[in-house]
Amino acid sequence: MIVAKKFKWEAAHRLPWHIGKCKQLHGHSYKMIVEFEGEPNENGMIIDFNDIKNMLDPLVKQIDHATIISKNDIELKEIFEAKQWKYFLLPYDSTAENLCAFFLETIINENKQVLKENNISKVGIKIFETETAYAYSTKLVD
Repeated sequence: MIVAKKFKWEAAHRLPWHIGKCKQLHGHSYKMIVEFEGEPNENGMIIDFNDIKNMLDPLVKQIDHATIISKNDIELKEIFEAKQWKYFLLPYDSTAENLCAFFLETIINENKQVLKENNISKVGIKIFETETAYAYSTKLVD
Protein backbone atom coordinates (compact mmCIF):
# COMPACT_ATOMS: atom_id res chain seq x y z
CA MET A 1 0.00 0.00 0.00
CA ILE A 2 1.13 3.58 -0.62
CA VAL A 3 0.46 6.76 1.34
CA ALA A 4 1.45 10.18 0.04
CA LYS A 5 1.71 13.79 1.13
CA LYS A 6 1.88 16.93 -1.00
CA PHE A 7 4.19 19.89 -0.45
CA LYS A 8 4.39 23.25 -2.26
CA TRP A 9 6.96 26.03 -2.56
CA GLU A 10 7.92 28.96 -4.75
CA ALA A 11 11.43 29.18 -6.15
CA ALA A 12 13.50 30.55 -9.00
CA HIS A 13 16.22 28.83 -10.98
CA ARG A 14 18.04 28.85 -14.27
CA LEU A 15 19.80 26.36 -16.52
CA PRO A 16 22.72 28.36 -17.97
CA TRP A 17 23.48 25.74 -20.63
CA HIS A 18 19.87 25.51 -21.88
CA ILE A 19 19.18 26.59 -25.47
CA GLY A 20 15.63 27.82 -24.77
CA LYS A 21 13.86 30.04 -22.24
CA CYS A 22 15.13 28.12 -19.21
CA LYS A 23 18.54 29.72 -19.70
CA GLN A 24 17.10 32.85 -18.07
CA LEU A 25 16.43 33.19 -14.35
CA HIS A 26 12.75 32.38 -13.87
CA GLY A 27 10.39 31.02 -11.23
CA HIS A 28 8.01 28.14 -10.63
CA SER A 29 5.27 27.22 -8.21
CA TYR A 30 6.70 23.80 -7.38
CA LYS A 31 4.61 20.96 -6.08
CA MET A 32 6.04 17.74 -4.68
CA ILE A 33 4.22 14.53 -3.87
CA VAL A 34 6.11 12.10 -1.65
CA GLU A 35 4.96 8.47 -1.56
CA PHE A 36 5.80 5.84 1.04
CA GLU A 37 5.19 2.18 0.25
CA GLY A 38 4.88 -0.51 2.87
CA GLU A 39 2.57 -2.87 4.66
CA PRO A 40 0.16 -1.38 7.20
CA ASN A 41 0.99 -2.09 10.84
CA GLU A 42 -1.40 -3.73 13.32
CA ASN A 43 -3.30 -0.43 13.54
CA GLY A 44 -3.73 -0.18 9.78
CA MET A 45 -1.16 2.60 9.30
CA ILE A 46 1.90 2.69 7.06
CA ILE A 47 3.46 5.90 8.38
CA ASP A 48 2.01 8.83 10.30
CA PHE A 49 1.39 11.87 8.09
CA ASN A 50 2.93 14.01 10.84
CA ASP A 51 6.17 12.00 10.55
CA ILE A 52 6.19 12.74 6.81
CA LYS A 53 5.62 16.44 7.51
CA ASN A 54 8.47 16.48 10.06
CA MET A 55 10.80 14.87 7.51
CA LEU A 56 10.11 17.34 4.71
CA ASP A 57 9.10 20.67 6.26
CA PRO A 58 12.64 21.78 7.19
CA LEU A 59 13.87 21.13 3.64
CA VAL A 60 10.86 22.80 2.02
CA LYS A 61 11.34 25.87 4.25
CA GLN A 62 14.95 26.15 3.05
CA ILE A 63 14.00 26.06 -0.63
CA ASP A 64 10.76 28.12 -0.41
CA HIS A 65 11.14 31.64 -1.86
CA ALA A 66 14.78 30.96 -2.64
CA THR A 67 16.69 30.73 -5.87
CA ILE A 68 17.92 27.22 -6.56
CA ILE A 69 21.53 27.47 -7.69
CA SER A 70 23.75 24.71 -9.01
CA LYS A 71 27.13 24.48 -7.27
CA ASN A 72 28.60 24.86 -10.79
CA ASP A 73 26.82 28.19 -11.42
CA ILE A 74 29.59 30.24 -9.79
CA GLU A 75 28.47 33.52 -11.39
CA LEU A 76 24.93 33.39 -9.98
CA LYS A 77 26.12 32.14 -6.59
CA GLU A 78 28.57 35.05 -6.27
CA ILE A 79 25.82 37.58 -7.05
CA PHE A 80 23.47 36.09 -4.46
CA GLU A 81 26.20 35.97 -1.81
CA ALA A 82 27.23 39.57 -2.47
CA LYS A 83 23.63 40.76 -2.19
CA GLN A 84 22.90 38.38 0.72
CA TRP A 85 19.86 37.04 -1.12
CA LYS A 86 18.33 33.70 -0.16
CA TYR A 87 19.45 30.75 -2.25
CA PHE A 88 19.42 26.98 -2.05
CA LEU A 89 22.60 25.31 -3.28
CA LEU A 90 22.08 22.11 -5.22
CA PRO A 91 24.98 19.76 -6.04
CA TYR A 92 23.88 19.69 -9.69
CA ASP A 93 21.70 21.58 -12.19
CA SER A 94 18.21 22.46 -10.99
CA THR A 95 16.19 20.34 -13.40
CA ALA A 96 13.00 18.69 -12.14
CA GLU A 97 14.77 15.35 -12.55
CA ASN A 98 17.69 16.42 -10.36
CA LEU A 99 15.41 17.95 -7.72
CA CYS A 100 13.54 14.66 -7.64
CA ALA A 101 16.75 12.69 -7.13
CA PHE A 102 17.99 15.16 -4.48
CA PHE A 103 14.80 14.98 -2.40
CA LEU A 104 14.64 11.19 -2.74
CA GLU A 105 18.23 10.68 -1.56
CA THR A 106 17.82 13.22 1.25
CA ILE A 107 14.65 11.62 2.57
CA ILE A 108 16.12 8.13 2.56
CA ASN A 109 19.57 9.08 3.92
CA GLU A 110 18.36 11.41 6.68
CA ASN A 111 15.39 9.34 7.90
CA LYS A 112 16.62 5.75 7.92
CA GLN A 113 15.37 5.10 11.45
CA VAL A 114 11.82 6.37 10.86
CA LEU A 115 11.60 4.48 7.57
CA LYS A 116 12.86 1.29 9.22
CA GLU A 117 10.49 1.63 12.19
CA ASN A 118 7.57 1.90 9.78
CA ASN A 119 8.74 -0.92 7.50
CA ILE A 120 8.83 1.39 4.48
CA SER A 121 10.03 -0.59 1.47
CA LYS A 122 10.05 2.15 -1.18
CA VAL A 123 9.90 5.94 -1.44
CA GLY A 124 8.66 7.75 -4.52
CA ILE A 125 8.73 11.44 -5.43
CA LYS A 126 7.01 13.55 -8.06
CA ILE A 127 8.30 17.09 -8.58
CA PHE A 128 5.99 19.34 -10.60
CA GLU A 129 7.51 22.46 -12.17
CA THR A 130 4.14 23.34 -13.65
CA GLU A 131 0.64 21.89 -13.47
CA THR A 132 1.38 19.69 -16.49
CA ALA A 133 5.08 18.84 -16.23
CA TYR A 134 6.79 16.67 -13.62
CA ALA A 135 9.60 14.23 -12.93
CA TYR A 136 9.02 11.01 -11.00
CA SER A 137 11.45 8.66 -9.31
CA THR A 138 11.31 5.81 -6.82
CA LYS A 139 13.90 4.05 -4.75
CA LEU A 140 13.90 0.93 -2.62
CA VAL A 141 14.80 1.51 1.03
CA ASP A 142 17.69 -0.64 2.25
